[in-house]
Amino acid sequence: MTTALSGPEGPGTGASNGSLAPLSARVYGHTHEDHVELRQSEARLQALLSSLDDLVFEIDDKGTYLGIWTTNDALLAAPRHELLGRTLTETFNSEIALKLNEIITHVLRTGCPEICELCLDVPAGRRWFQVRLAPIIGVEGGRKRVCLLTRDISEQKEAELEISRLLLREQLLSRLSQALPIGLFEIDLAGHIAFTNDRMKPILGEMSGATIATLMSATFAEDRPVLEAAFAMALGGEAVDDVEIKMSVRAADKSYGVLSERICSLSLRSLVDAVGAITGVVGCLSDVTERVQLRRELEVMASVDKLTSCLNRDASLLLLERTTGARKLPGEGNAVIFIDLDRFKLVNDRFGHAAGDLLLAETANRLREAARNGDAVGRIGGDEFVVICPKVKSADQAVKIAERMAEATTATVDVGNGMAELHTSVGVAWTTEALDADAFIAQADYAMYQSKRTLHTGVTLFSAKGAGGAELQDAAVST
Repeated sequence: MTTALSGPEGPGTGASNGSLAPLSARVYGHTHEDHVELRQSEARLQALLSSLDDLVFEIDDKGTYLGIWTTNDALLAAPRHELLGRTLTETFNSEIALKLNEIITHVLRTGCPEICELCLDVPAGRRWFQVRLAPIIGVEGGRKRVCLLTRDISEQKEAELEISRLLLREQLLSRLSQALPIGLFEIDLAGHIAFTNDRMKPILGEMSGATIATLMSATFAEDRPVLEAAFAMALGGEAVDDVEIKMSVRAADKSYGVLSERICSLSLRSLVDAVGAITGVVGCLSDVTERVQLRRELEVMASVDKLTSCLNRDASLLLLERTTGARKLPGEGNAVIFIDLDRFKLVNDRFGHAAGDLLLAETANRLREAARNGDAVGRIGGDEFVVICPKVKSADQAVKIAERMAEATTATVDVGNGMAELHTSVGVAWTTEALDADAFIAQADYAMYQSKRTLHTGVTLFSAKGAGGAELQDAAVST
């Protein structure tokens, strides 16, 4: 854009203000009193014009500056004395000058005021102006004239542009929220849900008029404290990411009122105003049931022996580590039972490896049936199993559990192409301390080898000197 409108040498200086100054010459033939009254009126008019914050211009039908009044010279392109007598074409670029001259011509032809807006470069910087053009009644020296009242509306325009930018941003965010494959919602400080996108409907149904209590009621009781804590964190300005909660989600066919258990992932962020005060919370909610199920299936696949459906070696060691490290009642301990199939190689050699696999699977089933609720069966080698037993009150109780395992794994088993004898050697270790998993299994393994070495039909209990079983010794035999 071009530079802007300009003005006189000084506010209220009649001699430099063009056509208003020689007003007395225009009243020839009137009385002296009339001259005085007109001069006083002219002085009041010039004082009024010079006190305005707006810029006032008197321009003829050729676009020539005849008068300029302003209290802010920084809004003028040049000193007033340089602009008086110049034309709009000499002041502005061709686009602005053409526009103003066309409006002046139209105003003079119709006698009706017009308003336009211009963005101009002035010494004060780039500014927006609202220009009101109105015809001046009467013709002086054969020249028709207009009055230009020019107001600086830069702040208003910036506000309008900011509002426009915000509206466009809001529209963009609204479209993005509808395009995202997750549910979005906003909750104010009163707990009312102020906004939801369309993706929330398949998760929780219609949310019009809903509150935070609606989310709470849809959440399973055991996860409500988690949801409450998440909202408290967000309202305190902390970010909440990927919190998994179980929710009751309405089926697509609402006529049946069917609710299904789904797992949802929740993330929350606080909303703040211009001064940083928290005004609410915005959240993302997505149904991750299938993803969680797949994750759990993969975890199971990674931790379970495919042949026997027992825990594999790594999973067994991890569980044993957690079990021994868990808090226990005074005097309460944990036991691990080591089971090894006797003469298993003969089964493979006589009946084949498929028969051996059937025998291993049958052994695992029998161990699971004999185990207590809360016990876990693991396969840690080719024909070696462990049973991890938490909350065992004494070594005697550990031996009794192990004897049940030995009894369950003594049988004649159909392996498809013949009958095989199932017999096992069993050792057990018991401790009240938080042993390393490998060390604990080594104790039970040692006891099992004592059983295998002595060829007895019972269970060997590991015993050692000193606290914590630091030294391996021959075990006592329970028959």
